Amino acid sequence: MNAPLASPHSPFGGSVAARVLQCPASVPLTEKVPANLRKFSAYAERGTACHAAMVHLIDETEDLESLVGKTINGYTITSDDVETALRPTYAYAAALIDTPGAEYYREHRVEFPSVDGAFGTADLIVRIGSTIFVIDFKFGAGVRVRALYPDGDEDMINAQPLFYAAAARHSHPQFFAGVKNIVLTIVQPMSIEPDAEMVSSVTVTHGELDEFVAVYRGVCAEALSDAPRLKTGDWCRFCPARPICPAHTAPLLDLAQFAMPTSPRAPADKAAYLQALAAGLDLVDAVKDLRTALHDQAKRALESGDIVPGYALSAGRAERHWRDEIVAQVALLSLGFDHDDIIEAEVMRSPKQIELRAKARGLKIPQELIVSARSGVSLVRAENVRAPVLGRSETARMFSEALKAFQKGDKA
Repeated sequence: MNAPLASPHSPFGGSVAARVLQCPASVPLTEKVPANLRKFSAYAERGTACHAAMVHLIDETEDLESLVGKTINGYTITSDDVETALRPTYAYAAALIDTPGAEYYREHRVEFPSVDGAFGTADLIVRIGSTIFVIDFKFGAGVRVRALYPDGDEDMINAQPLFYAAAARHSHPQFFAGVKNIVLTIVQPMSIEPDAEMVSSVTVTHGELDEFVAVYRGVCAEALSDAPRLKTGDWCRFCPARPICPAHTAPLLDLAQFAMPTSPRAPADKAAYLQALAAGLDLVDAVKDLRTALHDQAKRALESGDIVPGYALSAGRAERHWRDEIVAQVALLSLGFDHDDIIEAEVMRSPKQIELRAKARGLKIPQELIVSARSGVSLVRAENVRAPVLGRSETARMFSEALKAFQKGDKA
């Protein structure tokens, strides 16, 4: 059983449910951020592409081998993506959906009960007998995601799969009829924790889903009120509103008021001085995090073709490297260079390193062995641009104009 992929994101959707529960004020703050700047990073592009690739695999329109090199939504699937992320995830999913009698929805939009505009896309919902598995794929490796988190005396269930389960039950009551067990599962094939299990699950009851629906309905109403609760925590990590959030911009004001004890008449107080050092470091760290959020959104805006006054994209520094290391090694040896001039610790030396040795020995490196390319794209002040880089929309516009001019000339 399938449905088309859902496109717009809900301000109350499953992917933000944990944040909304802890910080209802994040909803109206996020609405102030332009839609094209709410996407967090290139890692999100990889995750989106891997989710789409899983649809191809489940629908059998692609296999693991054919996905290598395939570009999906601007991201090109690599062999590493297939081996470390897609292959183990698909193996887990296939074992469930291939079970005799299994019914399933994949990448399916579900509506949350009693909250206008609250919907989400469940990665995979599988029913086998009287058990339903609500499965969420996580392709990031930076933060481990669990279905159940230890929280003091009581464990806390991950809000995202809770949301999808409650929404799926509301959207497809017949599919859930007679269901006794609802298993919430996170499948995360990669993690920075080396001993982390790929699959994390917790079984919930219909009563727990009912309780979650009531609680979530309440915080969504609070988010739309005149004074929603604002609270910082781990849920802020991927919040696009960080650059304008009062809780995150407050350290800027604190830093302006920060002062070390400098009165010449004040008695020496080592403990107070060390406390002031710690407070200053805390403020600087907070400002550093805010700078990263501001920098990332400004860069994304420029890449989209928006104007950020006073700032521009610039190609990185020109870096030289060997056009073909094997060819270069053979050519340099034939010119009289020793093996140690060329290789260090089984790695070929850079053009600059070998040029220094060439100069000392009166040798010359053929320039056709070396190529130069600029590395990456940086956000800089407009006056410091080395090599301007056009945003995607501007590049597309110029290509369109050039194509029209070419077609016009061809007709003439």
